[in-house]
Amino acid sequence: MNDLMIVDYVADAVFGLTANRPPMEHLDMGAGPGDLIRRLRTRYPQLKSCAVDYNPEALTLTDVPFGQANLNLDRLPYKEGTFDLVTCTEVFEHLENYRHALREAGRVLKPGGLFVVSTPNVVSLKSRWVFLTRGLFTYFDPLPLKDEPKFYAGQRHITPIPFFYIAHALLYNDFVEIAVRADRIQRSSALWARLLRPILRLSQGRNRRRRRRRYFWLPDQVEDLAKMHNSWTVLTGRTLIVSARKKDPGGKS
Repeated sequence: MNDLMIVDYVADAVFGLTANRPPMEHLDMGAGPGDLIRRLRTRYPQLKSCAVDYNPEALTLTDVPFGQANLNLDRLPYKEGTFDLVTCTEVFEHLENYRHALREAGRVLKPGGLFVVSTPNVVSLKSRWVFLTRGLFTYFDPLPLKDEPKFYAGQRHITPIPFFYIAHALLYNDFVEIAVRADRIQRSSALWARLLRPILRLSQGRNRRRRRRRYFWLPDQVEDLAKMHNSWTVLTGRTLIVSARKKDPGGKS
């Protein structure tokens, strides 16, 4: 039985991406109790982490500075270029305006700094089948209303975000080195992926030709993201972990 949590997979992703450049200043957006910060400290005990969230009472790490913010609309309480690592684990799907949160992550990152975000994979083949049969994505079931006394509104999954749209928002906001990995592979999705990938490749090629006829051209970076959208990782992963670096005009990223 797999007892690992999403924060464990995100921490492993961070460790792999920073092995040659250990981070010093870290911000965890939507930090909750601080589980990811704890994981990162096992490898980087000198890491200086800050936590930002809307509920200061959730954080259980007493030695971590806390900044309160509504990630949907508030400016993060930090100066531009403060951090060389920003993480955001299982938060975007709870937000009404994840693009604002993404822009703020970019603002507070140093040039060349790393951003790592995770969210449920709504375009795995399992999730696509669920959408076909139910009309709702996996992990996005019907919701009660806000005044339901037994329902904690902050836990709602209200924004399903396909990989391409997170990646495109990163590219649009001057991030580079966009990559995607998954926490683990879904066996049912993997089975369907082996059967359907030739069809998906054919359809992808046809769609690219159609885009070129309609739009004349799209930047190569956008086409690369569209190709990644139907990669093995995206077709089969349960939770997506997307990473990118803030563009460094000095060429140091």
